[in-house]
Amino acid sequence: MWVLTLALAGGWAGTQIRSLTIRLSYPGEVSFIEGMRLAEIVRLRQGVPIYAPASAESFDAAIYGPFYYLLGSVVVAPTQPSYFPLRVLSVLATLGCSGLAAFLVFSLARSRWAAALAPLIFLGFSQVAWYGMAVRPDSLALFLTFAGYVTAWQFRGSRRILLAAPLMLLGLFVKQIFIAAPLAVLFFLLGERKYQRAAVWAGVMTLGSLGLLAYFHYFAFPGQAFLQHFFTYNMLRMTLAQFMNEMIVAGLIFFGPTFLAFKYLDLYPDRLLACYLGCALAVAILASGKEGSDINYFVECVLITSVLIPAFLAKMIARPARVLRVLIVLAVALFMARVFTPPLPRKGDFSRDLALQAFLRGNFTSSSRGLGYYTGDLLRAGLQTPISDPYQYVQLVRQGTFSDRDLVRELERQKFDVIIVNFDLQLAEDRECMARSITDGMRGVILERYRLATTLELPGPELFHPDDRFYAWVPRPRASSGAPKSSTSPSADHAR
Repeated sequence: MWVLTLALAGGWAGTQIRSLTIRLSYPGEVSFIEGMRLAEIVRLRQGVPIYAPASAESFDAAIYGPFYYLLGSVVVAPTQPSYFPLRVLSVLATLGCSGLAAFLVFSLARSRWAAALAPLIFLGFSQVAWYGMAVRPDSLALFLTFAGYVTAWQFRGSRRILLAAPLMLLGLFVKQIFIAAPLAVLFFLLGERKYQRAAVWAGVMTLGSLGLLAYFHYFAFPGQAFLQHFFTYNMLRMTLAQFMNEMIVAGLIFFGPTFLAFKYLDLYPDRLLACYLGCALAVAILASGKEGSDINYFVECVLITSVLIPAFLAKMIARPARVLRVLIVLAVALFMARVFTPPLPRKGDFSRDLALQAFLRGNFTSSSRGLGYYTGDLLRAGLQTPISDPYQYVQLVRQGTFSDRDLVRELERQKFDVIIVNFDLQLAEDRECMARSITDGMRGVILERYRLATTLELPGPELFHPDDRFYAWVPRPRASSGAPKSSTSPSADHAR
């Protein structure tokens, strides 16, 4: 039965592992926000104060933990920015999570078969393969937090449980949402009536967090607005529509595995594991209503269930009928995960990405300033990207955190040499993608002071809608003495 189980899980995992090579080799963006994170890391490496408040000259959202940006700035070359080293970092962290899952399963079930199965289940979820190699902080934060959790689980009966705190603090300052593990340890200690130890744990985590916040605010990034980025710029509005969309997708993919995990904990109680799964699920659900949230919030739940399901199988391996039911539930979940995962880059996407780069490199210089949702395309072509995260900028403007007045003034003065959007500004007045990229004020001044130079096909990974295209707007000739050389007559190949 183990051989069949490993073969089935290995087939799913093998498919996802093979997909990693395609994603790693693709030079363009595969996960929507990759270019924005790459731009922030490059700007930090160049000495730009990325934690400065929004101004007319620049805006870096820098909404994730500083450890991610600092580590990224070590591995990325600012003169030749590439997604590859940051994707490799994510892949290594994902593989580290898989190894820790195997270790924890073996500690639970004392079964090498179960330990071998855990990484296959984890890697078999296409969301893990997609987010687990992207230029995002999720994988690194999860690895550090989960390493801390495994440490806590190993020492849950002694004071050495405090050794988990430094790892969890590192994870929190890579991405702030990974609070489930430290909360789980606190609730576990309270449930065990170890109140003094719980107070010490809470004190260590609180003082450690405050100390790191003070260090980054006053010493690492003095004179900037680190706390504003770390907290305020992260607080996008919650909407019922966003919450319902995420819950439907998450339910279709994760309900079955999560049910099996809770079933195991009901039959074979483990308070620390139950606290962790419960906290991770609660955090994912509560965060799902935030604008910009995605299914990646549930990857921590996937990791925990990838531990508990093999342990469950090890307990009932002598009952083939029950094992078969578990495998059916797992197979359905893995299939649904693939349904809701964007497709891999295809051969034509490589050529379309080359065409975008050829247009940008052929018509603009390293001193040109670009603005657009696809910051990575502009950055890789050598352009300046003073607004590295237009999505976060627009959402913060829409909810009143600050005004777009300064940026609109910059647009009126034609300070940008090219503006890239993925929709027709002249037609689309209520498109979802327009809400991601520009405000109403920005749209009006672009139509007045800029003109459409050309359109190109977007690579598949950059599409939000099947009819999206790459629209390049340049300053109108009457006010653009430094307009790009092709802005007067884009080639027929580039025309819509």
